[in-house]
Amino acid sequence: MLRSLRRAALASLLSLAAGSLDGPLRADEPTPEAPPVVQFVGRFDTSDPSGPRFAWSASAISTRFSGTSVSVRIRDDGTNELQVLVDGAPRPAVATVPGRDLYELATGLAPGHHELTISKRTEAVLGEMQFLGFVPEPGGALEPPHTKPRKRRIEFIGDSITAGYGNEGTSPTCPFSAKTENEFLTYAAIAARNLKADHVTLAWSGKTIEGMAQLWDRTLPARADSRWDFGSWVPDVVVVNLGTNDFFRPDLHEPAFVTPYVALLGQIRTRYPGAFIVCAMGPMVLDTYPPGANNLSRMRRFLRATVDAVHAQGDRRVAMIEFPVQDPATSACGFHPSLRVHRQMARLLTGEIKRDLRW
Repeated sequence: MLRSLRRAALASLLSLAAGSLDGPLRADEPTPEAPPVVQFVGRFDTSDPSGPRFAWSASAISTRFSGTSVSVRIRDDGTNELQVLVDGAPRPAVATVPGRDLYELATGLAPGHHELTISKRTEAVLGEMQFLGFVPEPGGALEPPHTKPRKRRIEFIGDSITAGYGNEGTSPTCPFSAKTENEFLTYAAIAARNLKADHVTLAWSGKTIEGMAQLWDRTLPARADSRWDFGSWVPDVVVVNLGTNDFFRPDLHEPAFVTPYVALLGQIRTRYPGAFIVCAMGPMVLDTYPPGANNLSRMRRFLRATVDAVHAQGDRRVAMIEFPVQDPATSACGFHPSLRVHRQMARLLTGEIKRDLRW
């Protein structure tokens, strides 16, 4: 009923506006749809009429509401964390709890209208979530957000580094937890904000190049039959930060690295013919550990060979970037990049994309 009233009101306004130009809308013309009150950026499975499901990091949902407080209905069988933004300003994260579906996002706001975005700070391995709707306070209302999707788009494909594994931890020995993983403060999210771009993050801790290639085309990565519609969101830039986990194999040789990487880049190019692709070397691989392995030098050589192989195939819109090696002693949980290192990585990546695309 509410949608019918909105359509009628919108049709009336359009009739008045059109009357001064081309006359009123004809009876056989379709009634325009009202703008949606909720916008999504990321991979969402809409097959369940109860609400869209999502799992990948950085999956974002936005609206505009009137009032001094707002809540959300989210169903989650795992334990994830949501980043909350009100009028563009970060607010405390919201942790989900199995069996609960109503969460307060913000209270005590100034009366009036506010822009709201929530995004998934935690990675897909921690489980799927289902969005069941925003809940304004009594007397409040939801409206189409004024903040529109950005024209620039970046897709990030990676492992624990890109997911933000432990980046809010205080030492290399702290264990992983949802509370220490914050995609919103990763190099990927920061670089996207620097470049005024929307972004999606497709990252899963521990995955190798081949492991992520198997998940990359999925909407819900834990479901083998969940296929993403690549035509629904086409990025201008794709950043691939994989290979670190491949070097946990003591017998890794160059073809075992280059062949699957070139194959993944071929899949990306098929799906996104016009995208600029950046192949990144993460900051965790060292020449000094394990002793004698020279993993940093080998990874640099292998990745260079990968990019050269793609160039030799005629694809010159592929570049390589090397992030500086971190100091393990000052790293975050599990010897992963700290927030400081993520900021450094974001600056380098921002500069690389600005130079290559003149953004």
